[in-house]
Formats: sequence, structure tokens, C-alpha cells
Amino acid sequence: MKSVNHRVMMSGDKDRYSLAAFVIPNEGTIIRTPKELIDDQHPRLFKDFDFMEFFLFAFSDPAKHIDNGELLHVFAGLTPPVSN
Repeated sequence: MKSVNHRVMMSGDKDRYSLAAFVIPNEGTIIRTPKELIDDQHPRLFKDFDFMEFFLFAFSDPAKHIDNGELLHVFAGLTPPVSN
């Protein structure tokens, strides 16, 4: 995975500190869209998937050539990603 693009603007001479916090679910956790969020106007975009399988895919050699914004679509997408 590549780092996200971001820009920080600061003024003055104060120190800036950053902290990254990550949460990884227990092994075997299945990620799925809650049923109450799916209807005719809001269809499922992704199939259910095992988080650890996605995590391992995201750091695999084939994934190195995929834009971070498209990793989930490539791994679990039910439709092609929408270009912005």
C-alpha cells in the first residue's frame, strides 16, 4: 500500500506531531454491508469478505500495481469502480 496524498499547512514555528492509529479486527472477521443499508436505490457494491484475506491481498505483489483507491473494488467489488 502506498501512503495517502495529503497536504498540511502550518504557520508559525510550532512543532507538529502526527499519530497513526489502526484497528485490525480478529482473524476470521467477515466484513459485510449491513442489510438495512441495502435497497433498490442503494445496491450492494461489495461481496462479503474476510478482512485478513483482504489485508494480505493489499500487501501482495499483484496489489503493488493497483491504486489504493481501487484495491477494495478489485478484491471484493460487485461492479467496476466509479471514476471520479
